[in-house]
Parts: sequence; structure tokens; C-alpha cells
Amino acid sequence: MRFGRSLASQAHPGWRQHYLDYDALKQSIKACAEAQRAAAQQQGPPLSIRALLEDSQAKFQSQLDAEVLKVIGFYQQHSAQLLEEVDRASEGLRQLLRPDQQEQAPRSADKAAALESSVEQLEELIVETTQLLQYVSLNMTAIRKALKKYAKNVVATNQPVSGFLALEIEHPNDPGWRVLQGTFLPAAVAQDLHDMQEHEDVLAAMARLQQLVRETEDYRRRLTASASMRMTSGGERQLGALADHVVEMVAAQQDAARDSALVHAVPWLERAAGMFEPAPADEFAVATVAGLVLNNLSTLLFLANYTAVLPPTDALCVRIGVSSSYTGLIMAASDLAAVVASLGISFWTQHSFKQPLLFASLSCLAGNLLFVAAYQWRSLTALLIARLLNGLGSARTANRRYTADYVSRSRRTAASAAFVGASNLGMALGPLLSLPLAYLPDRQVAGLSVNSITAVGWIMAFLWVLFFAATLIWFPDPPKRLPIGLAPQDDSMSLPAHNASSSKSSQLKQPLLTAAALSRSPNEAETGELAAHADGDGLASDGALLPHVLAAKQQQQQQARGAATAAVWQATVPATLACTLALFIQKMVQQGLLDSIPLFAQRQPYSWHSSQVGLFIGLLCAAMVPVNLSVGAASSRVSDRSMVVGSLAMCVVALLALTRSAASAVAFLGGAALLLTASVVLEGTATALMSKVIWSGFATGVLNAGLLSTEAGTLGRLAGNALLWGVGRATGLDDGQLPRFAWLLFATLAALSAMLLVHLACVYGRLKG
Repeated sequence: MRFGRSLASQAHPGWRQHYLDYDALKQSIKACAEAQRAAAQQQGPPLSIRALLEDSQAKFQSQLDAEVLKVIGFYQQHSAQLLEEVDRASEGLRQLLRPDQQEQAPRSADKAAALESSVEQLEELIVETTQLLQYVSLNMTAIRKALKKYAKNVVATNQPVSGFLALEIEHPNDPGWRVLQGTFLPAAVAQDLHDMQEHEDVLAAMARLQQLVRETEDYRRRLTASASMRMTSGGERQLGALADHVVEMVAAQQDAARDSALVHAVPWLERAAGMFEPAPADEFAVATVAGLVLNNLSTLLFLANYTAVLPPTDALCVRIGVSSSYTGLIMAASDLAAVVASLGISFWTQHSFKQPLLFASLSCLAGNLLFVAAYQWRSLTALLIARLLNGLGSARTANRRYTADYVSRSRRTAASAAFVGASNLGMALGPLLSLPLAYLPDRQVAGLSVNSITAVGWIMAFLWVLFFAATLIWFPDPPKRLPIGLAPQDDSMSLPAHNASSSKSSQLKQPLLTAAALSRSPNEAETGELAAHADGDGLASDGALLPHVLAAKQQQQQQARGAATAAVWQATVPATLACTLALFIQKMVQQGLLDSIPLFAQRQPYSWHSSQVGLFIGLLCAAMVPVNLSVGAASSRVSDRSMVVGSLAMCVVALLALTRSAASAVAFLGGAALLLTASVVLEGTATALMSKVIWSGFATGVLNAGLLSTEAGTLGRLAGNALLWGVGRATGLDDGQLPRFAWLLFATLAALSAMLLVHLACVYGRLKG
């Protein structure tokens, strides 16, 4: 049966107008497909055809948005009413079941009539709860089916837009298949949709109803045993039917959880910040304002510390008596340490967040003090150790994970925006710091130099001392978050403790159900087929599965998991690898450019002062903020994979122009601006694309997608710095060799970018963004 007919037949008759209008969405999809075919066949003036296509897509989008809001609104209203009705029924029934009320009942007939009335009310509420769970299940399926049909029939889905909600759907039988659909729903709607998918109010109502059924059965058994009451045959049948209704209710909850797990509400700014993990449940969302501020300050200070040494590095190399080509080696030392620090701190956050932040601040403090000493001692070794210590202070994995693990869904978008903003601000403030320090006179304080070069180390050391003290005093270490599925449970409860990540996969603990009813495997649950043992075959006398049956079932599940893993690998790994390589090359190209700017700008024909170099780099980095906003706006019209390929091609063009940067100011200034712009676009779209193609199983844990993207970027910076050092050592950096240095550096980066461009063309069909 087609889903439209299935939806119509299963919908509750009194709620029909409140379900997602699947047929209307199908008509809109059909109109989009027809407009698309007309555009492909050029049936009419190009502008009018394009306008028709855009209008039909906008109509579908607005219709989808309105339908989603309609469904959420009805659920909110009806779930609240249901919980109130269950509360009233619970109070009334428990008054009947109290011992003092039993003594006041003069006749057994009155007791039986009151009990039968309560049983009838219980039955109505259980049926209503089942219908509401089916409402959730059917509407989640309708959203998924509609978006799947749209993706199948319309070439380009509407791309996510920063600040709005995106809907991501999965296929129940293909773990690697996903579609991401942008909407113009406010990002805050994600919380409302999440509440409907988790349906905690309904789960609470279920738990109370199940408890009431048990109490009613116990009450009837006690009175029957004492011969003080006997229910009518109709009442007995009605009470016996309650168990069957509870089985249907629990099955409906399992279906609702399964179908809800295939639809995800994604505030898009979270993905831009590299946060792929699901938001925590409210009881685990313990992030404080102080904690968020200090984590963002950690990111800001580290990136400012990293980039602040760029403008004076050339003069520093002269001071310690090494070639300017050592700029790459000096910067690479921090990246090498950051790779190790990111992994170590990621594991450390399993136990504490405060300790890594304190360690990072002390490491950066020591690094900056040693930076000052290295200038005084004219020691390259001390300078490299100082930069290694600065790299060990990279706590960005902890900063990102604090937001991902402990900020509630409703606050997560704002926290993600703050994290991205702190990163961008740190990149810009570091080079700009050289501007007020450029003309600082050289002074001696306790035998140590304080000048335009060492002042960077003194200032950053002072800021890290303040940060250490603030973290020690005001940062509350959050409680350790339990792994998914290990939430503590109370055996006395009918429902397990659950959070946002685990509730969809949790089974209900319900004594009224047989083992057979709870023995469905994930694959069987997707198709709605019961296990072969539903009739009791293969069960022991206590209802448990016999050992040989259980072993066979576990083997089948292992085989299914193995097949699913292979499917995931084939569907997601090539695309994920392409995105990871794009992030690696992007950082390599970007770092090669930033490191080389002081080397070119402070030589002929430019002869810039370090303050001018800092101003240029700082303004370039600050100008990237509106570039990021433009990428968000363009993503509603252009697919991510197209922007990834386009921005990478732009990088190749800019790099080829920079091969002439030693001789032409236009090539240098224009090429640098174009390359940095293209690399920023590439970073944003590659990160977004990775979130669409990576398997959701890599979204959580220590070695997750966020860490993968962070490490790819850090290794890219390391490679860019190492390349600059190697090229500088091979060609020399005096004025006569500068053209050769520029050609070899940027031609190498252009060749690597072009190779990646070819690779992306080969896997373009697997990049589904």
C-alpha cells in the first residue's frame, strides 16, 4: 500500500486535519519536478522558467514549514491534555483503592460498579495514549517520506541557512543514506520538534497508566479472594483486555521512537562550529554562563597567542641568527604539539573539563615566558620549546565538547555562534596586537628585554595568568556524563531513565509484556515484523528465550550489524575522506599564505613595518566574518558540494597568481585576499558537507567527527608550516631568491589543491550536499 493511503487509513478519524498533509506536499513536489523538467528542456524563456522553478520550490518549502508547525502545535496541546486527564484518573482510582474507602463501601455491587467504571476510564486513556503515539510515528514517517520524495524528484534540495532549522532524514534500511533539507523555521523550533520526538509527557502518562493497571488488577484479586466482591463477566473481560491494550501502547511507543530516530532537527550553526553530537537532555545540560565564557576565552586566547607572533617573526629570526625560512618551523612547532594535545585533552575530558583548561593555561603561560627568554638568549632551541608549550595549550577540543555535551538544545545555537565568533576574533586580534606595540621602546626589566617583539609574550603571559585564576575560581567542573545507554535505572520504575540520546533505543521494562513481544531485533522493528517466537515457541516456562534460540538470535543480530557496518563503510567513508582532505588542504594553504605574508611584506619592493604587516593580516582575518555570513546566505541556493569544488578551484587560481607575488604588488595583495576568502568558504562548506555525509555513529564519543575535523585542520597547518620551512631552506630568502621561493611555495600548494580537485570530481556523486 502506498504511504498516502496507509496514512489515511491509520489516521485517527477525529484528528485527520491535524496530520501532515502528505498529499498536498506530493502535489507541490510534482510541481517542482515539472518545473525542473521544463527548465532542463528549455520550454520557454530562461528567466521565466527559472522563476517558475524557484516559486515552486519556495511553495514546497513554506508548505512544509507550515505543516511541521501544525503537527507540533497539535501534539503540544493534546499531550498536555492527556497528562492532565491521566492525573485526574490516577487520583480518582487511588481514592477508590485506599483501604479507608474500601471499608466505607456498603455493598460489593457498589465496589464492582466503581471498579468497572475505573477500568473503562483506564481503557479509554490507554487507547488515547496509543493513538497519540501513533500520531507521532505517522507524522515522523510522513516528514521522512515527503523529504525523500523531494530529494528523489528534485535535483537540489533547499540548503540549510545559518540561523534556521534544517531537517535531516535517514533511511531505515540504508545506514549511509541521508538527506538534509533546509527550512525557514526558527532554530528554536528544534526544541519543540525534539520534545515531540522524545514525548516525555506521553512516557510519563504511560508509566502512570501501567502502574494503575497493576494496582487495579491487584485490588480486584484481593477482593475476589476475600469473596467481598465479584465483577460482572463484561467487567472481567474489560479488565483482561487492559493487558492487550498496554501491549499495543508499548508497541506504539517503540514505533514512535524508531520513526523519530530517523528525523533530526539541526540548528545549522552547530554544525558550522564542528558540533556533531546530539544535544544532552535537560537533566544533563549543566553548562553555566561562567563555564561557557571561560571556554570561549580559552579558544580566543589560544588563537590570538598562535597568530600574534606572525608579524614580528622575521625580526625575531634575525635576532636569534637564523634564516627567515625558520618561520615555518617556528609555527609548525605549535601545530605538532596541538595534534598531541587535542587527542590527550579529548580523552581527559572523559574525567574533567577544569583540569585540561588549567593545564592549557599553565602551558601557554610557560610558553610565553620562555618566548621572552629565547629572545634574550638568542636561542632557537628555547624558541621552539616555547612554541611547543603554546601548542600544548590548545584546549579547543575541550572548549567545543563542553558546549556539545552540556548545553541544552534550546541554548546550543547561541553557544555555537559564540564559539565560532571567539575563534574568528582570536585569529584577528593576534596580528592586530602588533599595531600598538610596534613603536614600543626597548627597555630592560630584571635583565629581560621589553620591546615590540617580547611585549607579545609578556602581554599573553599576563592574560593567561588572569585566565588561570578565573578558571580556578569560577569554572565549575560538570559531572561526568555517562556513555549512551548507560543511564542509571531504578528497577522499581516501569520506564527506564533516559536522555536525549538513549531514549530512542531504550526498551520499556514492562512486566505485562511477554519476552516475545520485546524480542524484536532492530531490522525486524524497521519492517514491523514480529520475531518468530511470538507464539511462545522457543520460550522457557518463565517466558525467557531458551539458550539455543537466544544464541541463534544473537548470531543473526551480529550478522545484521556486520552487513550494516559494511554498507555504512561503502556509503560514507569515500565522501568523509574527501571532506577530511578538503579541510586538511584548506588549512595547509591558509597557513602557508599567512606565514609567508611577513616574509614578502618586509622585503623589497614592499618594505612594510611589522605593525603594517599585523594590520594587514588582522584586517584580512576580520573581513572573513562577513564572508562566512555570505556563505550562509548562498547555501540556500547553491549546494555545498558545488561550493566546495568552486572554492577549491578559486584557491588554485589564487595560488597561481601568488607565484608572481614577489614581483607584483597587485598579485600579492589581490592573490592573498582571494586565497584567504576561498579558503574560508572551503572550510565552512567542507565542514557542513562532512556533517551530511559522515555516519551518525561517529557523532559521539572521544574519537568523534568534531575531533576528526579539528585534527585535519591542525595537521594541515602543520604541513603548511613545514612546507614553508622546507621551501625556504631549499631556495633561500634573500631579495634575489624571493621570486623563486614564491614560485616553488605557491606552485606546490596549487598542485596539491588541483590533485584534490580531481579527487573530488571522482567522488562528486557521493557528496550528497
